[in-house]
Amino acid sequence: MSNHPEAAISAGIKVSQLRFDSENPRFPKEIANGPPDQLLERFIRDERLQEIVDSIANHGFFPGEPLLVIDLNKDAAPDEKIYKVVEGNRRLAALKLLTKELPPPEGRSSIENSVESAKYRPATVPCLIFDDDKEILRYLGFRHITGIKAWGALQKARYLQRLYVAYSKLPIEEGLKALAKEIGSRADYVGQMLTSLAMYDDAERESFYGLDLSAQDIEFSVLTTALSYSNIVDFLGLDSRRDIHAVNLNKANSKDLFDWLFVSRNGQKPIVNESRELRRLAAIVVSPDAIRELKNSRELNASFELSKGPEVALNDALRLVSSKLRSTLNLVSKTKIYDDSHREFSDQILKAAKSINLLISSGFEEQELEKLKNKNKGG
Repeated sequence: MSNHPEAAISAGIKVSQLRFDSENPRFPKEIANGPPDQLLERFIRDERLQEIVDSIANHGFFPGEPLLVIDLNKDAAPDEKIYKVVEGNRRLAALKLLTKELPPPEGRSSIENSVESAKYRPATVPCLIFDDDKEILRYLGFRHITGIKAWGALQKARYLQRLYVAYSKLPIEEGLKALAKEIGSRADYVGQMLTSLAMYDDAERESFYGLDLSAQDIEFSVLTTALSYSNIVDFLGLDSRRDIHAVNLNKANSKDLFDWLFVSRNGQKPIVNESRELRRLAAIVVSPDAIRELKNSRELNASFELSKGPEVALNDALRLVSSKLRSTLNLVSKTKIYDDSHREFSDQILKAAKSINLLISSGFEEQELEKLKNKNKGG
């Protein structure tokens, strides 16, 4: 740890002296700063706490990975000190369960069994102590953004949000540039991450707008990538992809975006199930007709075709059908034996073709009559 002279190693700090980080970047503030039972439930649900409890219970606490902590009352006597755990909150949750300082949440029998049958119940653990929040944030940034233990996109965004506080009094562009410089990144990347986080936090506060979604369903990196498309940014009512406060966020459209990106229905994947399909979605959101089609049919490709305009979409569809029919005619000429299904399908095609021809012909005639009326009026 020689690269971090402001940190000191402690061979053992009592688990009872350690506190959870109320600004844990893995969770929104209302969870991280909420009651311990709510935090434990979230750790169990989202963070695989069972595995950590079993590991420590069966093998003890690994000294090579000390908890990273901040001394909250430096002048207190050693046994009266309180430390905030900035890195290692999942392990702290497991330790507090194993020492029975906190009870397992109700209904979690597997956790209860692990606690009761534990071979090891560490009452003290090694910690790396920092005096300064900024130093530990830099240390974490190295490990989790550019270093060896990468966070996911959502955790990176929450970490950036914490760092941004130091620059929040500057104009937004200046603050983003200063933060980007500190972490060795780009201002547009930082801004896009923070804007996506503002959207995500709004959705979570609104219980994901009543959609059948939970935090685990959200792939934050897809949400961030969506803001790379200016059409989607405009659709959401954002000033830009660096609109980090998202004051004018269109909640109705944000709900639609979360629906299209993350909601699975009837065992089917979400409408947009990979990042490369965002290009089509970006074309759809500028066309009211295409948006209506997407909401009704949940068919991305059909909606994308309509985004070109109904006339162009129809022309493309007719061209495709014509090409398929020519290929089919070629196959018919080479077929020697026919069955009932061939006859049935050909009847369906003929019926559909007649309907299409009738609709287009009558529509074309009406259009020509309207042109003639307008010409006569003009004369």
